[in-house]
Amino acid sequence: MHKMKRLCRQWDIFGVGSAVALLFVLAPLATIALYLFSPPSDAWAHVREHLLRRSVVNTALLIFSVAALSGVIGLLGAYATSRYEFFGRKKLSWMLILPLGVPSYIVAYMYADMFSHTGSATRFLRRFGIEHSLEVMSLPGATFVFVITLFPYVYLLVQSALKRQSASFLESAKLLGASPVRRFFTVVLPLLRPALVAGTLLVVLETLSDYGVVSYFNVRVLSLSIFDAWFRLGDVDAAVRISAVMLLLVFAVIFVERFLRGRRRYGFNASPRPIPRVKPSKAKRIAISLSLWLFFGIAFLVPLGQLLYYAYLSYDGALGMNTLYLVVNTLSLALASTLLTVLVALILANFARGRSGNAKRAFLKLSTLGYAVPGAVLAIAVMLVSLRLDGWLHPLYRFASSESGRLILTGSLLMLGFAFLVRFMAIAFNAIEASYDKVGDSYTEASRTLGVSKLKTLVKVDLPLIRFGLISAFIIVFIDILKELPITLILSPSNYETLASQVHRYAREEMLQESSVPSLIIIAISSVMIYFLTHMKKEGVPNVR
Repeated sequence: MHKMKRLCRQWDIFGVGSAVALLFVLAPLATIALYLFSPPSDAWAHVREHLLRRSVVNTALLIFSVAALSGVIGLLGAYATSRYEFFGRKKLSWMLILPLGVPSYIVAYMYADMFSHTGSATRFLRRFGIEHSLEVMSLPGATFVFVITLFPYVYLLVQSALKRQSASFLESAKLLGASPVRRFFTVVLPLLRPALVAGTLLVVLETLSDYGVVSYFNVRVLSLSIFDAWFRLGDVDAAVRISAVMLLLVFAVIFVERFLRGRRRYGFNASPRPIPRVKPSKAKRIAISLSLWLFFGIAFLVPLGQLLYYAYLSYDGALGMNTLYLVVNTLSLALASTLLTVLVALILANFARGRSGNAKRAFLKLSTLGYAVPGAVLAIAVMLVSLRLDGWLHPLYRFASSESGRLILTGSLLMLGFAFLVRFMAIAFNAIEASYDKVGDSYTEASRTLGVSKLKTLVKVDLPLIRFGLISAFIIVFIDILKELPITLILSPSNYETLASQVHRYAREEMLQESSVPSLIIIAISSVMIYFLTHMKKEGVPNVR
């Protein structure tokens, strides 16, 4: 009887909800794994013999070059804005995050057009007698686009880690006679390793998940091969097997990082006495300021300026009911999916509180595995799950209505929202868990000691304490769903368009001017939310453990 009561206490609403969340994540991946045991198709034999090696090599070159460059740029940008005083530092410290709100595929469309034979940048250079030979629509061009749009992942995490570093470490190294360069490489950089690796890993996962850039540039990588197998060849088996190869590459990257880390730990328990910013020489201040402003201009202002010019040329035909429908579709889908994702992540975070050990770590890793799965792979997996569910539920459909079709879930907004939930739940969970770690367990334990139920404690005690974490989770997930392209293209219902899919369709049909207005709407919404996130006041949040 006592064991039964203890089990019921553990498997309350949070336990059941967490188990369902785990099932949501594992079902698509298990479907792909089971599908691999079926006999391979002829199309897969063709892909494996003629296309797979090139796709794997190009994918590896792309992710390693993007990871290295994004890591260096994000690290230097965060270090400069955190450690030095120079002109425009306060504005740049948050403005360098804005490129995160610009989808990579939009930047790719603009730069490819600007540096084409008749593009604005090419014409500008010709005025000075310069004929460039830049081929933007190539593997190096895709690398450039990913670096300038994804480096904020590294920048944000490293900047946050720098703010938590204690001055005592650097003072001790200085007393021992270490030079500034040596202090950076032997003290600062090792302590930044977790944030640097985490940010770089996010960049790699986003690069692997992309379809818009590589399809427009025609760079043969694994994500493009998945779409070709699915749409051009019409072969599910080949698409699933390419997805499995892509997953192996993702897990290989994660395994290599864990192997190189070994048993080393990079945390510290020193009191977080902040490190004061220094004011370098005038020449150095000018160099730092100009470098960061120039990079910000290349990453954000230049493509934004080109979009504004195209919007000026085409706004008469772009501003109408069709654009309004796109905005309504996009915002309603993103809002509903984000609320569901944050709610499930909140349930998962509450279930994880007060539990420790290997079982908890394994449960949490499996539940938040979806973000490690590239969008195209996840979309294929969700499609297979929905097809199987429709097959099982078809008798129920016929019982409800004799005219019911066979496919109800497949190609529905429900499955699209389900895919967003699986993919972005890890982001929401991490933000909420970080807020719980900051406020501690004292208030929650006091409420439970007074006999208040877990659900009422969550509503009355926990939610007010972690409201900023919830807002952060909502904003980040909302922006990611707003920009998401591969999942939307594969799983959207027929004749259902969002801003992202409309921009992609315009670009595919070489109607870049018409794509400017929906692109600017995406950027405007994302930029406003990023500004709110970076300027959100956080006073009054207790830090009790």
